[in-house]
Amino acid sequence: MKITKNQARNFLVRYHHLTTDTALSGKDGILQFINKVGCVQFDPLNVVGRNADLVLQSRVVDYREEMLYELLYTDRALIDGWDKMMAIYSARDWSNFKRVRECMACGVIGMLKHRGSQDALNYIDTVLDFVAKNGVSAPKDIKLGQMSSGTWGHKSIAGAALDYLWHSGKVGVFAKANANKVYDLIEKLLPTEILNTPDPFATNDEFVKWYVLRRIGSVGMLWNKSGGGWLGEYLNKKPIRQRFLDEYVDEGIIKTIEVEGIKEKFYIKAKDASLLDLSDPEQAMRFIAPLDNLIWDREMTAAIFDFDYKWEVYVPATKRKYGYYVLPVLCGNRFVARFEPEKHKTHLPIKNWWWEEGVKETKAMKNAKEQEMQRFAGCFGKAL
Repeated sequence: MKITKNQARNFLVRYHHLTTDTALSGKDGILQFINKVGCVQFDPLNVVGRNADLVLQSRVVDYREEMLYELLYTDRALIDGWDKMMAIYSARDWSNFKRVRECMACGVIGMLKHRGSQDALNYIDTVLDFVAKNGVSAPKDIKLGQMSSGTWGHKSIAGAALDYLWHSGKVGVFAKANANKVYDLIEKLLPTEILNTPDPFATNDEFVKWYVLRRIGSVGMLWNKSGGGWLGEYLNKKPIRQRFLDEYVDEGIIKTIEVEGIKEKFYIKAKDASLLDLSDPEQAMRFIAPLDNLIWDREMTAAIFDFDYKWEVYVPATKRKYGYYVLPVLCGNRFVARFEPEKHKTHLPIKNWWWEEGVKETKAMKNAKEQEMQRFAGCFGKAL
């Protein structure tokens, strides 16, 4: 199947509910989107909102931060865990990620040893017993002393032990105060029917094959070049991915796509192919999160959208091209600008706004910008 770049862009923005005719609403809309894409990436940095909030506000027109909080820590329909990096996904996927939890727990052990903090591992049973006896617990509640390592990593022994227990699935996040986790035993947070669901994959191959298809769904259209789209445990080897991609093509579950001017093949789920035939969307604006599923693979974003984006939070200030926390601006099916918001309790100050080269601000675009800025500020309880 051969398509133009414009068709590819139309497909992706509609797949991601970034058009007026595909926009979602309320907590049901959040669940619909996360169940479709599998997960949204979590990052604790908060200038105007955290990454997961920024992802969701661009799809859910009436989004409020408390909606996601309730789904995570009141309804327990969603859960914090590892998928594509640290993420939020459906609680019903708990059993599917047994292997990832095991890998991440081993990774915590390796990290603690690398930092000379492996003594914390001797307190895992002690900390688990404390949580079992006392219920909801934060690291500060468990007095085991401080770590002796440097500025990176956990400050307390209890914090390191709880982190291991969380990664291994023995405890879960009961709630968060800002980005600080408060824990409880996982059996007190998830229903018995979820916890008792066995790992559905008999072998690693079965799991990886499922995971490859899930990741295509996370982006909508994905090539097999290693990059941001394939980050995470089990998906980092291109030949293994290709084997399962070929199997899915033979089974008719995914389709291969050729996009004009791009050498690499792309893959989409066969059931989504009808989205390729739709016309250009309305010229509505959406502000896109820095770790948004749509732009996980920066090289792919540049190839399809002709838009180069780098998140510069970890770039020294003197070397930044734009700014510390800059959000891309989508209008219709094109990235037309990027802007840098400033942190403020009650208002949404805009430090800088950069139109992309060749973009002229039309009256329609100006109106779309004003409307979206108003809606965006409202999502986070701020005034312009």
